[in-house]
Amino acid sequence: MMGIGKKGGVKELRAALYQGTMSVVTQLPEEPKTVKQVWLIQLVQRVGVKRTCITLANKTVRTAWAMLRHETPYEQQLLIKT
Repeated sequence: MMGIGKKGGVKELRAALYQGTMSVVTQLPEEPKTVKQVWLIQLVQRVGVKRTCITLANKTVRTAWAMLRHETPYEQQLLIKT
């Protein structure tokens, strides 16, 4: 798996991923509905918005690669309210 880091890779792809994740992170709801939203909210509080965006971009690429590799659909994990 080739990286898209600053020193190499496709700059346009890296920029598009960052912009997309910035949109997701800045529009997080007050009440999370999925496990990923809970994780993102906690991550923003711990490390800040910019590092959260980079982390989410990394997770997005790895998830997409795994889905393509194993030919599986994306299944989001909803929170179970008790």
